[in-house]
Amino acid sequence: MQEPLVSIIIPVYNGTNYMREAIDSALAQTYENCEVIVVNDGSTDGGATAEVARSYGDRIRYFEKENGGVATAVNYGIEQMRGEYFAWLSHDDVFYDNKIELQMKAILDSGNEKAICHGNFDFLDMESNTTTHVNWLTVHDKLEMENSCFAPVFLAIHGSTVLLHRSHFERVGKYRTDLLATQDSEFLFRVMRGQKSVFVEEPLIIGRLHREQGQRTMACHKEEYNQMFKDFCEELTTEEKTDFCGSVLNFNYNLYTLLKTCKPADSILLYLKKLIVKERLNYKKNDAAISMWKELLGHTMPENSVVYIFGAGGYGNMMLEKLRAYGFEPAGFIDNDVAKQGTIISGLSCKALQEIDGAMDRNIVIIAMAQHIEEIREQLIEYGVQNILTYNEVNHYLFRLFPVNESIWEE
Repeated sequence: MQEPLVSIIIPVYNGTNYMREAIDSALAQTYENCEVIVVNDGSTDGGATAEVARSYGDRIRYFEKENGGVATAVNYGIEQMRGEYFAWLSHDDVFYDNKIELQMKAILDSGNEKAICHGNFDFLDMESNTTTHVNWLTVHDKLEMENSCFAPVFLAIHGSTVLLHRSHFERVGKYRTDLLATQDSEFLFRVMRGQKSVFVEEPLIIGRLHREQGQRTMACHKEEYNQMFKDFCEELTTEEKTDFCGSVLNFNYNLYTLLKTCKPADSILLYLKKLIVKERLNYKKNDAAISMWKELLGHTMPENSVVYIFGAGGYGNMMLEKLRAYGFEPAGFIDNDVAKQGTIISGLSCKALQEIDGAMDRNIVIIAMAQHIEEIREQLIEYGVQNILTYNEVNHYLFRLFPVNESIWEE
Protein backbone atom coordinates (compact mmCIF):
# COMPACT_ATOMS: atom_id res chain seq x y z
CA MET A 1 0.00 0.00 0.00
CA GLN A 2 1.44 3.37 -1.07
CA GLU A 3 2.10 5.97 1.60
CA PRO A 4 -0.11 9.08 1.46
CA LEU A 5 1.35 11.90 -0.62
CA VAL A 6 2.55 14.93 1.36
CA SER A 7 2.73 18.36 -0.31
CA ILE A 8 5.46 20.63 1.07
CA ILE A 9 4.69 24.22 0.06
CA ILE A 10 7.44 26.84 0.11
CA PRO A 11 6.27 30.44 -0.44
CA VAL A 12 9.10 32.78 -1.33
CA TYR A 13 9.66 36.47 -2.04
CA ASN A 14 13.17 37.66 -2.91
CA GLY A 15 14.45 34.57 -1.19
CA THR A 16 17.82 33.73 -2.66
CA ASN A 17 19.53 34.16 0.68
CA TYR A 18 18.05 31.00 2.25
CA MET A 19 15.64 29.26 -0.15
CA ARG A 20 18.10 26.73 -1.57
CA GLU A 21 18.64 25.21 1.89
CA ALA A 22 14.87 25.06 2.42
CA ILE A 23 14.26 23.29 -0.90
CA ASP A 24 17.15 20.88 -0.31
CA SER A 25 15.75 19.95 3.10
CA ALA A 26 12.32 19.28 1.60
CA LEU A 27 13.80 17.08 -1.10
CA ALA A 28 15.93 15.17 1.43
CA GLN A 29 12.97 13.85 3.45
CA THR A 30 13.27 10.21 4.50
CA TYR A 31 9.51 9.94 3.90
CA GLU A 32 9.64 9.21 0.19
CA ASN A 33 6.18 10.19 -1.05
CA CYS A 34 6.49 13.99 -1.02
CA GLU A 35 6.04 16.69 -3.60
CA VAL A 36 7.75 20.08 -3.20
CA ILE A 37 5.84 23.13 -4.42
CA VAL A 38 7.64 26.48 -4.60
CA VAL A 39 5.49 29.58 -5.12
CA ASN A 40 7.27 32.79 -6.14
CA ASP A 41 5.15 35.66 -4.79
CA GLY A 42 6.17 38.26 -7.39
CA SER A 43 9.82 38.62 -6.41
CA THR A 44 11.55 41.83 -7.49
CA ASP A 45 15.15 40.59 -7.50
CA GLY A 46 15.70 40.57 -11.24
CA GLY A 47 14.84 36.91 -11.65
CA ALA A 48 17.30 35.62 -9.04
CA THR A 49 14.63 33.75 -7.05
CA ALA A 50 13.23 32.21 -10.22
CA GLU A 51 16.71 31.14 -11.31
CA VAL A 52 17.32 29.24 -8.07
CA ALA A 53 13.93 27.52 -8.25
CA ARG A 54 14.26 26.55 -11.91
CA SER A 55 17.68 25.03 -11.28
CA TYR A 56 15.88 22.11 -9.60
CA GLY A 57 14.06 21.20 -12.80
CA ASP A 58 11.29 18.66 -12.37
CA ARG A 59 12.41 17.76 -8.84
CA ILE A 60 10.03 20.48 -7.67
CA ARG A 61 6.83 22.06 -8.97
CA TYR A 62 7.47 25.77 -9.47
CA PHE A 63 4.84 28.51 -9.85
CA GLU A 64 4.95 32.29 -10.17
CA LYS A 65 2.25 34.81 -9.26
CA GLU A 66 1.83 38.52 -8.75
CA ASN A 67 2.89 39.79 -5.34
CA GLY A 68 0.06 39.61 -2.82
CA GLY A 69 1.64 38.58 0.48
CA VAL A 70 2.66 35.27 1.96
CA ALA A 71 -0.92 34.10 2.64
CA THR A 72 -1.82 34.44 -1.04
CA ALA A 73 1.28 32.44 -2.00
CA VAL A 74 0.52 29.63 0.45
CA ASN A 75 -3.13 29.55 -0.66
CA TYR A 76 -2.00 29.37 -4.29
CA GLY A 77 0.20 26.41 -3.39
CA ILE A 78 -2.70 24.71 -1.59
CA GLU A 79 -4.80 25.06 -4.74
CA GLN A 80 -2.04 23.32 -6.73
CA MET A 81 -1.24 20.55 -4.26
CA ARG A 82 -1.89 16.94 -5.17
CA GLY A 83 -1.09 15.57 -1.74
CA GLU A 84 -3.39 14.29 0.96
CA TYR A 85 -1.35 16.16 3.59
CA PHE A 86 -0.02 19.71 3.72
CA ALA A 87 3.16 21.15 5.23
CA TRP A 88 4.27 24.78 5.06
CA LEU A 89 8.02 25.39 4.91
CA SER A 90 9.07 29.04 5.16
CA HIS A 91 11.86 29.73 2.69
CA ASP A 92 14.20 30.73 5.52
CA ASP A 93 13.57 27.59 7.62
CA VAL A 94 14.89 24.05 7.22
CA PHE A 95 13.20 20.69 7.75
CA TYR A 96 15.16 17.97 9.51
CA ASP A 97 15.33 15.05 7.10
CA ASN A 98 13.00 12.84 9.18
CA LYS A 99 10.42 15.57 9.83
CA ILE A 100 7.63 14.24 7.63
CA GLU A 101 8.38 10.59 8.48
CA LEU A 102 8.08 11.24 12.23
CA GLN A 103 4.85 13.15 11.79
CA MET A 104 3.15 10.72 9.44
CA LYS A 105 3.97 7.88 11.83
CA ALA A 106 2.60 9.90 14.77
CA ILE A 107 -0.61 10.71 12.89
CA LEU A 108 -1.25 7.17 11.71
CA ASP A 109 -0.33 5.70 15.12
CA SER A 110 -2.89 8.01 16.73
CA GLY A 111 -5.70 6.22 14.90
CA ASN A 112 -6.94 9.51 13.45
CA GLU A 113 -5.62 10.16 9.97
CA LYS A 114 -6.90 13.73 10.15
CA ALA A 115 -5.11 14.61 13.39
CA ILE A 116 -3.07 17.82 13.16
CA CYS A 117 0.58 17.22 14.02
CA HIS A 118 3.14 19.69 15.40
CA GLY A 119 6.25 19.47 17.57
CA ASN A 120 9.46 20.86 19.00
CA PHE A 121 12.08 22.70 16.95
CA ASP A 122 15.44 24.44 17.02
CA PHE A 123 16.12 28.16 16.58
CA LEU A 124 19.20 29.36 14.70
CA ASP A 125 20.11 32.96 15.52
CA MET A 126 21.87 34.27 12.43
CA GLU A 127 23.48 37.19 14.28
CA SER A 128 25.14 35.12 16.98
CA ASN A 129 25.26 31.87 14.94
CA THR A 130 23.93 29.94 17.93
CA THR A 131 21.28 27.22 17.96
CA THR A 132 18.74 26.88 20.77
CA HIS A 133 16.54 23.84 21.24
CA VAL A 134 12.92 24.73 22.00
CA ASN A 135 11.21 22.00 23.99
CA TRP A 136 7.64 23.03 24.73
CA LEU A 137 7.34 20.17 27.22
CA THR A 138 9.56 22.09 29.64
CA VAL A 139 6.79 24.70 29.79
CA HIS A 140 3.55 22.78 29.17
CA ASP A 141 2.60 19.14 29.37
CA LYS A 142 1.63 17.03 26.39
CA LEU A 143 -2.08 17.08 27.20
CA GLU A 144 -2.04 20.88 27.00
CA MET A 145 -0.01 20.90 23.78
CA GLU A 146 -2.51 18.54 22.14
CA ASN A 147 -5.63 20.25 23.48
CA SER A 148 -7.54 22.21 20.83
CA CYS A 149 -5.96 25.61 20.05
CA PHE A 150 -4.02 25.84 23.34
CA ALA A 151 -0.65 25.90 21.50
CA PRO A 152 -1.31 28.88 19.17
CA VAL A 153 -3.11 30.85 21.91
CA PHE A 154 -0.15 30.49 24.27
CA LEU A 155 2.52 30.95 21.58
CA ALA A 156 3.71 27.36 21.91
CA ILE A 157 3.87 26.39 18.24
CA HIS A 158 5.95 27.06 15.13
CA GLY A 159 4.01 27.05 11.88
CA SER A 160 6.67 25.18 9.92
CA THR A 161 6.34 22.20 12.30
CA VAL A 162 2.69 21.65 11.36
CA LEU A 163 1.44 18.78 9.19
CA LEU A 164 -2.28 18.51 8.48
CA HIS A 165 -4.78 16.70 6.30
CA ARG A 166 -6.12 18.68 3.34
CA SER A 167 -9.72 18.16 4.49
CA HIS A 168 -9.13 20.84 7.15
CA PHE A 169 -9.11 23.50 4.42
CA GLU A 170 -12.62 22.45 3.46
CA ARG A 171 -13.62 22.63 7.12
CA VAL A 172 -12.22 26.07 8.07
CA GLY A 173 -10.94 27.64 4.85
CA LYS A 174 -7.41 28.68 3.96
CA TYR A 175 -5.15 31.50 5.19
CA ARG A 176 -6.56 35.01 5.55
CA THR A 177 -5.12 37.17 2.81
CA ASP A 178 -5.96 40.42 4.63
CA LEU A 179 -3.36 39.57 7.26
CA LEU A 180 0.21 40.29 6.22
CA ALA A 181 2.09 39.35 9.40
CA THR A 182 -0.09 37.09 11.58
CA GLN A 183 -1.83 34.92 9.01
CA ASP A 184 -0.05 31.79 10.24
CA SER A 185 -1.03 32.13 13.92
CA GLU A 186 -4.61 33.08 13.07
CA PHE A 187 -4.97 30.04 10.81
CA LEU A 188 -3.54 27.68 13.41
CA PHE A 189 -6.00 29.00 15.99
CA ARG A 190 -8.87 28.42 13.58
CA VAL A 191 -7.82 25.00 12.31
CA MET A 192 -6.78 23.54 15.69
CA ARG A 193 -9.73 24.83 17.67
CA GLY A 194 -11.86 21.95 18.88
CA GLN A 195 -9.42 19.38 17.48
CA LYS A 196 -7.20 16.85 19.26
CA SER A 197 -3.73 17.25 17.81
CA VAL A 198 -0.63 15.06 17.98
CA PHE A 199 2.59 16.47 19.44
CA VAL A 200 6.02 15.11 18.44
CA GLU A 201 8.76 15.56 21.03
CA GLU A 202 11.69 15.39 18.60
CA PRO A 203 12.80 18.69 16.97
CA LEU A 204 11.29 18.85 13.48
CA ILE A 205 12.79 21.98 11.95
CA ILE A 206 15.43 24.66 12.24
CA GLY A 207 13.78 28.07 12.32
CA ARG A 208 15.99 31.04 11.57
CA LEU A 209 16.00 34.34 13.46
CA HIS A 210 17.28 37.16 11.28
CA ARG A 211 16.82 40.87 10.65
CA GLU A 212 14.84 40.50 7.41
CA GLN A 213 11.94 38.60 8.99
CA GLY A 214 8.50 40.11 8.53
CA GLN A 215 7.81 40.27 12.26
CA ARG A 216 10.77 42.63 12.53
CA THR A 217 10.27 44.68 9.40
CA MET A 218 6.51 44.92 8.76
CA ALA A 219 4.93 48.08 10.16
CA CYS A 220 1.58 46.29 10.44
CA HIS A 221 2.90 43.48 12.65
CA LYS A 222 2.28 45.18 16.00
CA GLU A 223 -1.30 46.19 15.19
CA GLU A 224 -2.18 42.77 13.76
CA TYR A 225 -0.55 41.01 16.71
CA ASN A 226 -2.55 42.88 19.34
CA GLN A 227 -5.81 42.55 17.42
CA MET A 228 -5.25 38.84 16.91
CA PHE A 229 -5.07 38.12 20.64
CA LYS A 230 -8.08 40.28 21.32
CA ASP A 231 -9.98 38.25 18.71
CA PHE A 232 -8.82 35.02 20.38
CA CYS A 233 -10.16 36.23 23.73
CA GLU A 234 -13.50 37.24 22.25
CA GLU A 235 -13.98 34.09 20.18
CA LEU A 236 -13.09 31.53 22.84
CA THR A 237 -15.99 30.49 25.05
CA THR A 238 -16.05 30.44 28.84
CA GLU A 239 -15.91 26.66 28.68
CA GLU A 240 -12.82 26.68 26.45
CA LYS A 241 -10.95 29.16 28.65
CA THR A 242 -11.85 27.17 31.75
CA ASP A 243 -10.69 23.96 30.08
CA PHE A 244 -7.31 25.54 29.31
CA CYS A 245 -6.63 27.19 32.68
CA GLY A 246 -9.24 26.22 35.24
CA SER A 247 -11.17 29.50 35.08
CA VAL A 248 -11.69 32.54 32.87
CA LEU A 249 -9.68 34.63 35.32
CA ASN A 250 -6.75 32.23 35.17
CA PHE A 251 -6.92 32.26 31.37
CA ASN A 252 -6.78 36.05 31.20
CA TYR A 253 -4.03 36.22 33.79
CA ASN A 254 -1.86 33.55 32.15
CA LEU A 255 -2.20 35.17 28.75
CA TYR A 256 -1.41 38.57 30.29
CA THR A 257 1.76 37.35 31.99
CA LEU A 258 2.90 35.60 28.81
CA LEU A 259 2.31 38.57 26.52
CA LYS A 260 4.06 40.93 28.94
CA THR A 261 7.29 39.29 27.76
CA CYS A 262 6.52 39.88 24.06
CA LYS A 263 7.73 43.09 22.44
CA PRO A 264 4.72 43.73 20.14
CA ALA A 265 2.17 43.51 22.94
CA ASP A 266 0.74 46.83 24.12
CA SER A 267 -3.02 47.40 23.66
CA ILE A 268 -3.72 43.71 24.32
CA LEU A 269 -2.16 44.10 27.78
CA LEU A 270 -4.52 46.92 28.65
CA TYR A 271 -7.44 44.91 27.29
CA LEU A 272 -6.52 41.85 29.39
CA LYS A 273 -5.87 43.89 32.51
CA LYS A 274 -9.36 45.37 32.34
CA LEU A 275 -10.81 41.88 32.01
CA ILE A 276 -8.77 40.68 34.98
CA VAL A 277 -9.81 43.54 37.22
CA LYS A 278 -13.45 43.01 36.30
CA GLU A 279 -13.39 39.23 36.49
CA ARG A 280 -11.57 38.96 39.82
CA LEU A 281 -14.57 40.52 41.57
CA ASN A 282 -16.47 37.31 40.80
CA TYR A 283 -13.95 35.14 42.63
CA LYS A 284 -13.27 34.68 46.30
CA LYS A 285 -9.75 34.32 47.60
CA ASN A 286 -8.68 30.83 48.55
CA ASP A 287 -5.66 29.27 50.13
CA ALA A 288 -5.10 26.67 47.40
CA ALA A 289 -1.65 28.09 46.65
CA ILE A 290 -0.54 27.58 50.23
CA SER A 291 -0.71 23.79 49.90
CA MET A 292 0.76 23.82 46.38
CA TRP A 293 4.09 22.25 47.29
CA LYS A 294 2.54 19.35 49.19
CA GLU A 295 0.23 18.54 46.32
CA LEU A 296 3.04 18.73 43.76
CA LEU A 297 5.35 16.38 45.63
CA GLY A 298 2.73 14.33 47.43
CA HIS A 299 3.47 13.09 50.90
CA THR A 300 7.24 13.50 50.50
CA MET A 301 6.98 17.28 50.82
CA PRO A 302 8.20 18.42 54.25
CA GLU A 303 7.00 21.34 56.30
CA ASN A 304 8.87 24.68 56.06
CA SER A 305 10.48 23.84 52.74
CA VAL A 306 13.07 26.18 51.26
CA VAL A 307 12.60 26.69 47.51
CA TYR A 308 15.17 27.86 44.97
CA ILE A 309 14.78 28.48 41.25
CA PHE A 310 17.58 26.92 39.18
CA GLY A 311 18.13 29.16 36.17
CA ALA A 312 18.08 32.95 36.46
CA GLY A 313 17.24 33.62 32.81
CA GLY A 314 13.94 34.38 31.10
CA TYR A 315 12.06 31.28 32.25
CA GLY A 316 13.39 31.64 35.79
CA ASN A 317 12.13 35.21 36.03
CA MET A 318 8.77 34.20 34.59
CA MET A 319 8.49 31.53 37.26
CA LEU A 320 9.45 34.03 39.97
CA GLU A 321 6.73 36.41 38.82
CA LYS A 322 4.17 33.61 38.86
CA LEU A 323 5.16 32.44 42.32
CA ARG A 324 4.94 35.95 43.69
CA ALA A 325 1.49 36.34 42.16
CA TYR A 326 0.43 33.29 44.14
CA GLY A 327 1.86 34.66 47.39
CA PHE A 328 5.06 32.64 47.45
CA GLU A 329 8.60 34.07 47.72
CA PRO A 330 11.48 31.69 46.85
CA ALA A 331 14.75 31.84 48.77
CA GLY A 332 16.75 32.76 45.67
CA PHE A 333 18.16 31.75 42.28
CA ILE A 334 20.80 29.15 41.50
CA ASP A 335 22.72 29.39 38.23
CA ASN A 336 25.80 27.78 36.69
CA ASP A 337 26.72 31.08 35.01
CA VAL A 338 29.50 32.59 37.14
CA ALA A 339 28.59 36.05 35.84
CA LYS A 340 25.22 35.78 37.55
CA GLN A 341 26.47 34.27 40.77
CA GLY A 342 26.75 36.80 43.58
CA THR A 343 24.34 39.24 41.93
CA ILE A 344 20.81 40.31 42.81
CA ILE A 345 18.26 39.41 40.13
CA SER A 346 14.66 40.61 40.45
CA GLY A 347 15.24 41.15 44.16
CA LEU A 348 16.66 37.67 44.82
CA SER A 349 20.27 36.65 45.36
CA CYS A 350 21.77 34.31 42.79
CA LYS A 351 24.22 31.65 43.96
CA ALA A 352 26.15 28.65 42.76
CA LEU A 353 24.66 25.28 43.69
CA GLN A 354 27.64 24.61 45.95
CA GLU A 355 26.73 27.65 48.05
CA ILE A 356 23.35 26.29 49.07
CA ASP A 357 23.74 24.99 52.58
CA GLY A 358 21.97 21.74 53.24
CA ALA A 359 21.22 20.93 49.61
CA MET A 360 21.06 17.31 50.70
CA ASP A 361 18.48 18.26 53.32
CA ARG A 362 15.01 17.06 52.37
CA ASN A 363 13.68 20.57 53.07
CA ILE A 364 15.43 21.98 49.99
CA VAL A 365 13.27 22.11 46.85
CA ILE A 366 14.68 23.28 43.52
CA ILE A 367 12.61 24.27 40.50
CA ALA A 368 14.78 23.52 37.47
CA MET A 369 14.29 26.07 34.69
CA ALA A 370 17.19 25.40 32.33
CA GLN A 371 16.73 24.37 28.71
CA HIS A 372 18.91 21.29 29.19
CA ILE A 373 16.69 19.94 31.94
CA GLU A 374 18.04 16.40 32.02
CA GLU A 375 21.63 17.59 32.44
CA ILE A 376 20.54 19.90 35.26
CA ARG A 377 18.54 17.12 36.90
CA GLU A 378 21.61 14.86 36.84
CA GLN A 379 23.70 17.64 38.37
CA LEU A 380 21.17 18.18 41.16
CA ILE A 381 20.83 14.47 41.90
CA GLU A 382 24.60 14.09 41.99
CA TYR A 383 24.77 16.90 44.51
CA GLY A 384 22.17 15.20 46.66
CA VAL A 385 19.06 17.27 45.94
CA GLN A 386 16.05 15.03 46.49
CA ASN A 387 13.14 17.37 45.69
CA ILE A 388 13.26 18.58 42.09
CA LEU A 389 10.43 20.22 40.19
CA THR A 390 10.37 21.41 36.59
CA TYR A 391 8.88 24.59 35.17
CA ASN A 392 6.37 22.35 33.44
CA GLU A 393 5.14 20.76 36.67
CA VAL A 394 4.79 24.02 38.57
CA ASN A 395 3.39 26.01 35.66
CA HIS A 396 0.77 23.37 34.85
CA TYR A 397 -0.44 23.44 38.44
CA LEU A 398 -0.49 27.25 38.65
CA PHE A 399 -2.46 27.46 35.41
CA ARG A 400 -5.43 26.19 37.36
CA LEU A 401 -5.07 28.31 40.52
CA PHE A 402 -6.46 31.74 41.30
CA PRO A 403 -3.64 34.25 42.04
CA VAL A 404 -3.84 35.49 45.61
CA ASN A 405 -1.51 38.51 45.52
CA GLU A 406 -3.66 41.57 44.85
CA SER A 407 -0.65 43.74 43.98
CA ILE A 408 -0.35 42.13 40.54
CA TRP A 409 -3.46 44.01 39.44
CA GLU A 410 -2.03 47.33 40.51
CA GLU A 411 1.05 47.45 38.26
